[in-house]
Amino acid sequence: MDFKVVGGMNGVPTILAPIASATVIEPGDLVSVASGLIVKGAADSAVLAYCPNGSAAGEIQTEVTVGNDFVLEGTADANFAAAKRGTEVDMAVVNNVQLIDLGESTTDVFKVSIGVDAGTVGSANNVRVKINKPAF
Repeated sequence: MDFKVVGGMNGVPTILAPIASATVIEPGDLVSVASGLIVKGAADSAVLAYCPNGSAAGEIQTEVTVGNDFVLEGTADANFAAAKRGTEVDMAVVNNVQLIDLGESTTDVFKVSIGVDAGTVGSANNVRVKINKPAF
């Protein structure tokens, strides 16, 4: 699981969205939309949604979040610095693992938390973000 929900998920609506039958999405992955179908999120994704349950090969739909009224926790590609609180950043994918790209601001798909628990300075683990550009 690349990301986990750490706050605000109560009452956040989800929808069933179509995927290609060969698409495999792990629970906790972030997804995007390509040609009207849900695909695993990539570094160049312009919009994102959270996929709480994933999908296996052969399935033709998966559950994804609507909106961004929740906080996600994931691993960054670099150590967290206090100056990153509140900034808009991108997603990186390294060895098929989705990461928070603290050094990039091209697509701005994430907004780093402004809270005291946004991350531990000097650690890449447990960085908190919101989806800044929800797919739905």
